[in-house]
Amino acid sequence: MELKEGDLVITLPKVDKINSVSVTLGKDLVGVIVETSPRFDTMNVYGVLVDGAVYYLFEDEIEKVEEEC
Repeated sequence: MELKEGDLVITLPKVDKINSVSVTLGKDLVGVIVETSPRFDTMNVYGVLVDGAVYYLFEDEIEKVEEEC
């Protein structure tokens, strides 16, 4: 999946298990990609802005809302 800054994404059910300090991140939340450069080992990590907070999620935890026409 090719993601770039500004793409709209939706969180997948896998993120239901993620707990942050202040919020439990859940599935089906819409966010926007704000950072694409982080990497963990060989996996891409994306900064996703959801409700005013940035979460760093792996590629298999998000899905692009729509493809370009």
